[in-house]
Amino acid sequence: MASINTIEVLPDPVSLFESMRAVGYTVEAAIADLIDNSISAGAERVEVAYNASDDPFVAVLDDGVGMNDKGLLEAMRHGSRNPTVNRSSNDLGRFGLGLKTASLSQCQKLTVVSKRESRYAALCWDLNVVRRTKQWSVVALSPEEIKLLPMFDKLESQANGTLVLWQDLDRLLAGSGNPATEMTNKFTPLLEHLALVFHRFHEKEGSDHAVKILVNGLTLPVRDPFLTTSSYRQPLEGEVIRHEKGNVVVAPFLLPPISHLSQEQIELAGGRDGLRGTQGFYVYRARRLVMWGTWFQLVPKDEFFKLTRVQVDIPNSFDELWALDIKKSTAYPPDIIRTKLKTLIPHFTGRSRETVTYPGRTTGPKEFVPLWQRIEPRRGSFRYELNPKHPAIASFAGLLDDKERANFQFIMEIFSASIPFEAIYADMCSDSRKRDDEKLLLELVGIAATLKTMTGMDSAEIIKIDPLIRHPNLHARILEELKK
Repeated sequence: MASINTIEVLPDPVSLFESMRAVGYTVEAAIADLIDNSISAGAERVEVAYNASDDPFVAVLDDGVGMNDKGLLEAMRHGSRNPTVNRSSNDLGRFGLGLKTASLSQCQKLTVVSKRESRYAALCWDLNVVRRTKQWSVVALSPEEIKLLPMFDKLESQANGTLVLWQDLDRLLAGSGNPATEMTNKFTPLLEHLALVFHRFHEKEGSDHAVKILVNGLTLPVRDPFLTTSSYRQPLEGEVIRHEKGNVVVAPFLLPPISHLSQEQIELAGGRDGLRGTQGFYVYRARRLVMWGTWFQLVPKDEFFKLTRVQVDIPNSFDELWALDIKKSTAYPPDIIRTKLKTLIPHFTGRSRETVTYPGRTTGPKEFVPLWQRIEPRRGSFRYELNPKHPAIASFAGLLDDKERANFQFIMEIFSASIPFEAIYADMCSDSRKRDDEKLLLELVGIAATLKTMTGMDSAEIIKIDPLIRHPNLHARILEELKK
């Protein structure tokens, strides 16, 4: 075989550093990347701290296994790991770039101090030093310099762990007239972002331990986009998509209608305004949420599908197939997986449509008595009419003479013809309706008591009548109040 003449072309460190700083990390994505490293190191506690004093800094401290001198030097190397090499199934890293790229996207000075077996290793990427030397020169810190670093005292109190420190926050505080205000604004979305991205680490899952994450001493709020504890959540039939690189586990769920959710559950799911916008697939890689609220352009987002959320667990052996980016914030399924997901979507979304439209349809369960009935006079058209067989309407109509009954029928027709569909649809899309459970309970008890008096039905039958049937979470309390 003929020899090949090669010339080694080394990248200019200053130019490459500046280019990599423009990858596009947000503050919350950058810190999430650092937490990934902490979790991969076996941490059970990760503390994020930031300070906007005269010498602003951002720090991430964990109690993982820590690194020795050799391990830290390798960690500070750009491209320290080949992304194609097999890794532990719970390893959240990939490119060997996250620590450096995420950090230097926000600051000019990245310091890492790690403690392992009572020994410290400390190195610093200082872009001012790189610019001056025009070399890939990492700075080694002396023991005296280490002790002066913010948060070092906390690392010192631990058996093992790693402290990542950002200083000289040029990008983070760019154009700021008031560093304290700017830092507060930049970090405002952090709690919610981390709470959602790492929500499955809040508790032990299988053989994987729980991880406690704090931001300036505040524990992350609990978030659960799938409302795991709700008895009204409907798990649908899932599937395991098998591939030579590993299995993709697809688990679809149907959330309860918003009228069935308490304020606490709404907060748990991530906020009232997000039901329509966050429908779709939730892609997890080793429990870590990578993407959420997308149908991968397989179907458009729709008001009728807003209750559908599909958990998709992919192994880290699928990174290349799923086109996972450096920031671990986007992933796109390969054709073989995408095709399979497309065949499953009608099953998910069909059930969601039934649940959203259930209260106004005569096709619900036999015991359900709707107040409104959907009429389709011809294909492609529809209207809603008050149901004359509803016990309240039938009971009231039975008290009227012929002339009064005709007038009442006319009033019902006016109601049916005056439904403000467009306004209702706009309100439903926003999911911004405020809910007061105690006030709602009083209203429903009043309706139930009146219906009971009008119809002579017993309490068990009354709660099957619209609108009482729409609030199963309050049925027990309604029945208790009726007994009084």
